[in-house]
Formats: sequence, C-alpha cells, structure tokens
Amino acid sequence: MKSLLRLFLLAILLSSGAPAGASLLSSISYFSCGTPCPTVVNSTAQDTTALSFSDQYGSIFAQADYGVLKTSVDSSYVSAPGGGYTSFSTGSSLAQFSDTVTLGGLSGPQEVTVVLHFEGGLGATGEETFGTAASMTVSLTVNGNNIALVADFFGNLPQPLASASGPGLTASYTLDYGVPISLEALLQVSGTFGGFAHFGNTATIEFIVPEGTTIQSGSGTEYLATTVPIPEPATIALLLLGLAAFPATQNRYRRA
Repeated sequence: MKSLLRLFLLAILLSSGAPAGASLLSSISYFSCGTPCPTVVNSTAQDTTALSFSDQYGSIFAQADYGVLKTSVDSSYVSAPGGGYTSFSTGSSLAQFSDTVTLGGLSGPQEVTVVLHFEGGLGATGEETFGTAASMTVSLTVNGNNIALVADFFGNLPQPLASASGPGLTASYTLDYGVPISLEALLQVSGTFGGFAHFGNTATIEFIVPEGTTIQSGSGTEYLATTVPIPEPATIALLLLGLAAFPATQNRYRRA
C-alpha cells in the first residue's frame, strides 16, 4: 500500500506539469455514520481558505499556502456489543501548492539543499491503526528534468522528522542559477476507524543556499532560506595545494 500511495502522489504532481505561475489547492473528504447516518462532506478551495468540518464522530482540516502545508484528520470507531459498530468515521485531507522559483545573485551551477521540516504525528485512539497514513511529496523540475522527495509515514512519525527544529528530510542538488524551477509540494493524510493524523502545526520547506543567493518566486512568497558561506578562492587554492603535496610526502616517507 505504501508503494501505491507514493506512486499515486507522484502521478498527481507529474501530471500537473510546470505551473504557469502559482496555484494553491486544499481539499477534504469526510464520511461518518451514526445517528443520523451518513454524513458526507467533500470540499475544495483554490486559495488559502481553511477547510474544516467536525461532528460528534470526528473532524478534518486542510489549508495550503506557499511553502507551508497544513492537514489533520480525526476519526472514530465504536464497536457494538453484539458485533459491528454503533458509529464510525473516516476522512482524507490534502494540501498542495505549485510555484516557480528562480535562484539568482550568483552565476552558473550551485549546490542547493532542500529540507522538509515536519511538525505533526500519526496515531490512534484505539487499536485499529491500519487506515492511518500520511505522505508528502516535493517535486522540482529543472530544464525538463524532474527530481522528487517522497516521505511516507505509517504508524508513528519518526523522531528525526518530528520537529521543525530537527534535521528533517534532506536532499542536495546542483542547480543552474537564473533558470526557472517548477516547485510543487503535496501533503495528504488520512484517518480511519479510530485513527488520527495531525499535521496542523505545518510542514515547511527550507532552501539551504550559498551566500549571496536571491530567491524569486512566481507567487511573490519569501521562502524559508538559510545561507552558507562560499569558500574564498585563496582558501580553495591552499586546499588544492595541500592535496597535491600529500602524495609527494607519502612517496618521500616510503623511500626513507
């Protein structure tokens, strides 16, 4: 199931292609059965509108913004004494944004690191947790080449990703400055039969870039960015000189 969900999310991102500018999408789907039965909610927003619904059997929330995705699902499951159930609910929420990002301030290819930070968790009020899941996909398209980060979580959220101050999920790429980059991100969570998936505290994207880098987005958003210093040319020259002298030193010791 994990592989199927991953492929499904990738298909959504890749089929959308490069965004013309920028777009947002939030959606919630919720079903509950009790008295009365059933309650069905399906809602979609193409902006930063927060979508939410709750009843006595559970609740659901989704909101998309550039660089930030928020989703959560609570579900319930109450067994009947003679078998079956007296009430239950299930839901799925999705937040997605598309944007174009152009890196500037420097020239040529530079190493850029993308970090996904998470605040949230998966769990359940009861023992039935098989239907609780979360998946986040971030896709970058540069010069027609697509690279993607996929994070799937079933059960408890791994601790290294449990805090926005933690290391997060990291990947580094060599990107050409001055070339528009298609950036798409999607976060989807689901909860079934007493499970909950809470990412209401945000999942954020950070760029770690060389000092002097500027980031311009089609949406006008200022993305979270951390700069790292570029080694001075003299420092690089000394390093190369030292590496070149190292084999000569080894040969001298061997002859001795």
